Amino acid sequence: MNSKWTVCLAVIILAAFFTLALADSKPAALGSAQTTSEPTTPATPAEPNNLDFPYVGEITGTQVNIRSGPGMNYYSCGRISSPDRVIAVGQEYSWSQILPPPGSFSWIFKQYVQVDANKPQIGIVNADNVRVYAGSDEVEPMRSDSVQLLLTRGQKVQILGDAVGDYYKITPPKGATLWTTSQYIKYIRSADEMDIKIPKIDASPGKIAKPDMIVDQIESKNRWLTQYYKMEKLLEDEKEKPLENQKYSKIRTELELLIADPNSGDAGRYAKFLLKTVEQYELAQQSKFEIEEQKAELQEKFEKIEQKSKEKKTTVPDLGKYAVMGTFKPSAVYEKQSEVKRFLIVGIDGIPICYAQATTVYADLSEYYDKEVGLIGKITDDEQSNLALVKFDKIELLEK
Repeated sequence: MNSKWTVCLAVIILAAFFTLALADSKPAALGSAQTTSEPTTPATPAEPNNLDFPYVGEITGTQVNIRSGPGMNYYSCGRISSPDRVIAVGQEYSWSQILPPPGSFSWIFKQYVQVDANKPQIGIVNADNVRVYAGSDEVEPMRSDSVQLLLTRGQKVQILGDAVGDYYKITPPKGATLWTTSQYIKYIRSADEMDIKIPKIDASPGKIAKPDMIVDQIESKNRWLTQYYKMEKLLEDEKEKPLENQKYSKIRTELELLIADPNSGDAGRYAKFLLKTVEQYELAQQSKFEIEEQKAELQEKFEKIEQKSKEKKTTVPDLGKYAVMGTFKPSAVYEKQSEVKRFLIVGIDGIPICYAQATTVYADLSEYYDKEVGLIGKITDDEQSNLALVKFDKIELLEK
């Protein structure tokens, strides 16, 4: 009996020892703890399956982590939930390689990107073998070390806002992929019709190769996506034309039809973003047209003013011996002035021309009121007003 109990006790101690040893050797995840649909047990190699890549899969879990590599030791690049769909392009053990879902982003070292001054959202790679890293809201750019692909000189990237430290946040370039657990992907249909070629990237030091082919998502058999890409191409073609020759009405109509179609799926969602771009170009075009119209209206007004000025000059009579000619009127401002009486000379438009003051004594000049007269005298400055002052020694009625 004693020997049996001794054997049992030894077995229990050995089992406890191996349990502790296995617990110590379990790799820890780099990301913060999250309540997700990922398996909590270590992943084991999956049995080979008959899935043909690429294929469209539907997410069956909630808050399933998207990771920068095939394993829980890679950092999280976002989360996705049912009934969202992904395009799976490969598999490694129990992890599926997918195209970056909407909202994904990448990092690139800004030293190797030349920003287009006319299009600050577009960057041009200025070197070869420039690494693009999987982006995450939970990991700083400098600590995001999962390489998605390499870019070569002259390739373009779409910049998402200002630089963060030494890095630009960019839309994942064509060719970039991410990973998620295969456990929560349900096969929907084959995506063989999509022309997708994924570059093989070996992230080990000195072994990163350029992609032979970047990803091209063109679903030729899907009429909605085909129509969307057609409109996208038409938009690019219109942008190359002079602004006054650009026409967006057809593109706008087709995009609105895609958005309204309940079966358009991803194409409808993409069309919403493209329609906003079209609206921006239309606004710029309309603004230019309005500016051109305003310039034309101003030019027309200037020409009319100049013409009127010329006509007015031709109607101005030759003053000849007169210092001023116009309608003779009493001055309401100076009518109570007792020393030297002043009068007002107005033009044919009723606008005052000058004040007038007789240098000789006249008994009464009221007979000239509201009549066209010519004053013989001298034009002087008037310290009491902004108008000139004509000091006249003779007044004559003008014949009409």
